[in-house]
Amino acid sequence: MRMLTSTLWLAVAVLPALTSVQSGPTAAAVRPWRPAVISADSAAALPHLPLRAVDAFWLPHQEELVYTVRYGFIAAGEARLSTQPGPSYGGRPTMQVVGTGRTTGAFDWVFKVRDHYESHVDKSGLFPHRFIRKVKEGGYQMDREIVFDPSRRSACTQEKGEERFQVLPDYCQDLVSAFHYARNLPLDSLVMGGIVEIPTFVDGKVHHVRARKIGEKQVDVKAGSFQCWVFQPLVKKGRIWKDEEDLTLYVSADAHRMPVLVKSNLLVGSVRLELIEHHVTPTAPIPQ
Repeated sequence: MRMLTSTLWLAVAVLPALTSVQSGPTAAAVRPWRPAVISADSAAALPHLPLRAVDAFWLPHQEELVYTVRYGFIAAGEARLSTQPGPSYGGRPTMQVVGTGRTTGAFDWVFKVRDHYESHVDKSGLFPHRFIRKVKEGGYQMDREIVFDPSRRSACTQEKGEERFQVLPDYCQDLVSAFHYARNLPLDSLVMGGIVEIPTFVDGKVHHVRARKIGEKQVDVKAGSFQCWVFQPLVKKGRIWKDEEDLTLYVSADAHRMPVLVKSNLLVGSVRLELIEHHVTPTAPIPQ
């Protein structure tokens, strides 16, 4: 069941995060690395650097994406990604993006999952200010918060009453902010076979999430019929997946750039995430 929940969140939150186009299908992978840990005083002494503003394709005012999660032929869970106006940080408005996941039916009796992921994403620069992760999976629990200082290119991880400050690459994403950043990239101009990647801060390490654009396809799901770009995220084989190409992601080739369908072959069985509902209110003005 841990493989099921890992696939759910890698697929819906992380793997749609696509950036920095590389030139070909064999571009070299970058191993995850742990940024330097510094003291609180050292973090506060870091110089303030300018913050970016990006041209956004899609900034929803309010939106909810609802997915059903199937393990083989069994409905095993539900995932939701919701967006609404968030708090401001230093006068910069944010989107509050919340991802939740839960098991349903018989799976809920065997291995109960109640996961909450939340990011406050800068509307102008599409980078995170705060990330909250609350996980309950069987007997395992996690309650972690990351406070990003984007102008100082650093982050403070808070967990179990302890703090850890680390220096990050410019505009490093979290598990959820990567989702909206990915939707605002020129995916339509990426050539077939081109590889994209984004630095993402996960569990104290910087991971370079990578995916290859492999085609286009019409996809029919409960939420409707969508023309989609097809991406093949390059996953790490061995613990969850047998091969690096065991995950396929279908993203709507329209202004919304929604993950419509995710198919994953696991070491044991397969998982399918399907969009069943999509609710949206008009796009909010992009702050200047």
